[in-house]
Amino acid sequence: MNSHYTILADHAHLRIFTERTETGQVTPTLEEVFAVDFPEGRQSYTDNESDMAGRFQYSKPHMRAAGAPGARSGMSIDERLPLQRESERRNVGDVAREIESFLNLRPEASWDFAAGPTSHNAILDRLSPPVRSRLRSSLSKDLVNQPITDLRERFRRAAVPA
Repeated sequence: MNSHYTILADHAHLRIFTERTETGQVTPTLEEVFAVDFPEGRQSYTDNESDMAGRFQYSKPHMRAAGAPGARSGMSIDERLPLQRESERRNVGDVAREIESFLNLRPEASWDFAAGPTSHNAILDRLSPPVRSRLRSSLSKDLVNQPITDLRERFRRAAVPA
């Protein structure tokens, strides 16, 4: 019998569970078999980039009042959107690499996947076609911190058409 895994991810965590049925037990339970935390995903992207020399000057010279200094004041730390997108792209890449390597070691395994809406499709897009072809169901929800007992029910409800 092929194994089946439930994979949960967000920007800072990856949790992988397998179904396990004890002797005499009818309904399988989930048991965590792999977990990784990504410290960079917890931090603000500005915590990782603090180059004072790279700051951009910011002020509106036409708004200087009489007696105000002639030099520009106030500094912007970065152009926020490109740096933020790059940080998110790297975090998604880290999560996808871990999933890929885990599933490549188990070529016959099927899997379910859940990740938050902001990273769900980006993670799946980074996975190879052979790994994606074994995906059984997928949820665009952040379930990393959900109780383990609720996970099977969440995926079961998603599999049943409304």
